Amino acid sequence: MIIKLKKFLIYGIKEQLDVFFKAAQEKGFIEFISKQKKPKKISSTISDYIRAIKILKQEPTLDSSEEKISPKALVQKILHLHDSIEKLFEEKRVILAEIMRISPFGDFSKDDLIDLENQIHRYFQFFTIKKSKLEKLKLPSELIYINSAFDLDYFIAINKERKTYPKMIEIFIDTQLDILEQRKIIIEKQIEKTQKELKKLAAYQKFLSKELLKELNIFHLDSAKTDVGYPIEESLFVVEAWISENKIQKFKELIKPLNINFVEIAIEKKDKVPTYMENKKNAKVGEDLVNIYDTPSIQDKDPSLWVLIFFAIFFAMIVSDLGYGLLYLSIGLFLKFKLKTAKPVIKRFVRLILILSSASIIWGALTGSFFGIGPPLDSKLGKATFINYIATKKASYHLVKKDDVYESWIKKYPASADAKNGLDFLLKTEKKEKNQKVFEALEDFKRNILMEVAILMGVIHIMLSFLRYLFRNFAGIGWCFFMLGGYLFFPSILNATSLIHFLNILDKEMCFFIGKILLFSGIGLAIILALVQKRLKGIFEITSLVSVFADVLSYLRLYALGLAGMIMASTFNNLALDMGLGFGFIVLIVGHAVNVLLAIMSGVIHGLRLNFIEWYHYSFEGDGKLFNPLKLLK
Repeated sequence: MIIKLKKFLIYGIKEQLDVFFKAAQEKGFIEFISKQKKPKKISSTISDYIRAIKILKQEPTLDSSEEKISPKALVQKILHLHDSIEKLFEEKRVILAEIMRISPFGDFSKDDLIDLENQIHRYFQFFTIKKSKLEKLKLPSELIYINSAFDLDYFIAINKERKTYPKMIEIFIDTQLDILEQRKIIIEKQIEKTQKELKKLAAYQKFLSKELLKELNIFHLDSAKTDVGYPIEESLFVVEAWISENKIQKFKELIKPLNINFVEIAIEKKDKVPTYMENKKNAKVGEDLVNIYDTPSIQDKDPSLWVLIFFAIFFAMIVSDLGYGLLYLSIGLFLKFKLKTAKPVIKRFVRLILILSSASIIWGALTGSFFGIGPPLDSKLGKATFINYIATKKASYHLVKKDDVYESWIKKYPASADAKNGLDFLLKTEKKEKNQKVFEALEDFKRNILMEVAILMGVIHIMLSFLRYLFRNFAGIGWCFFMLGGYLFFPSILNATSLIHFLNILDKEMCFFIGKILLFSGIGLAIILALVQKRLKGIFEITSLVSVFADVLSYLRLYALGLAGMIMASTFNNLALDMGLGFGFIVLIVGHAVNVLLAIMSGVIHGLRLNFIEWYHYSFEGDGKLFNPLKLLK
């Protein structure tokens, strides 16, 4: 539910400013209006806390320590140790690079080399060159080959004067090899010692998280106070705030013991009024989903429960498997009992898993799929499965009508001409596939039914979207007629049989007649109502024809993804059977694990997409600013 906010000017004596703001933070239903357009920068202290916690999260988890310690000193120690480790690693990297650079010349004393140079009055120089370049050069006689490494050749030159050679790079050795090796060992010991010390501090991660919340509460409190004005020589304070209509009485109770008062003030055009959403239980879960995409504007109706309901339906239609639903349910129940003391947002996430899994179980039971396996049509369970029942009704319809669908099947399966009823008709279209009985007509009818259900769901969903905002968009009623008419009339163009026909709701001729009237009158009505509401601009309403039609067809993804998942599950089952017990079992587990993950991804992405794109298109303005009251973080 979106609750209207009111703008108030709050004023009182300066001496009670701190008491008032502290009480407001504890209650958590007042958003103080900031005069600053840019968000306030967090303090360096908070930044250090956040950085320290991130560092500790990278370490192995330890049991929380009960030892009392200064949080700020602890943060500085963590940062110091972490920075020390990074510096040591950098120094080690530089030393290793230097060792790699000079190691081909071997280990020698730099002092002895200098003494030798002084004695013989010659200079020792060290050079390197790529092997590919060396082949094209004629080496001077004074160059002495020493070693080869890393596609490089290394040389020493001993001359009276220092020389340079074409294509060669001179290497200067400042520190001898053995000293570098010793320094490397010392650094490695320092790194190990410092890392052990840092790992011990991981026991303070929860402690620091609590201290961070305290620091953030102080920061938010101080930031809210900076928005206060002092009109009368700093003896009186004033501040503007947003308060929801249902919290005004609580606000009166809050300021009752204080010398503070308030008055409602007009909302200006430049004000960006926040959106305050207040929901409980399942609607709160839906609110979390809504905030993933965008915040509703204050003109919007709260879509939380709508989004949750249809997300669950779409997710279930995409998963289309009872077994997968049970698997999701087991995960949800495990998390529910494991995370009893979790934060409210985590508990709502677990509740979402339970809702989605329950919907998947229901739809999976209706479609008769359990890990890609369906009950045989000639079994009691097969006859009782809802999708098989509907397919049987469709078969009975064609059997009675003796239409072109009937003719095509009896041509392929002549025995079906003697069928006594719909079930018998389906049973007589049996064929063998890899030693398994497959009722071809049943599979074909089931696919047609699921496709039509997906389109019907799109029609219903978008019609509800138009009807929610009907008073804002009169043309919506015309587009509702258009979609309903299209659903009734288009089967005549495709020479198809709809659910409405074989369930004996309406016969074909009546459906086509009513559908044609609704289809064309809906377009005309939409344009007329748009002209009435928007005047000349309403003529552009005709452009919505394509978008409405395309949005409805977009719901075919529910059928396509659900069918793809069922085919993959069935394929993995068949592969496992062909490969035998040992390797086949591995294929079965891995295959279904992949399919389960793909089902989750598809269900979440496309289930939400149909709500956020297609449905929001006609009943959501968005671009709102979420209500952000001053409150204690816990």
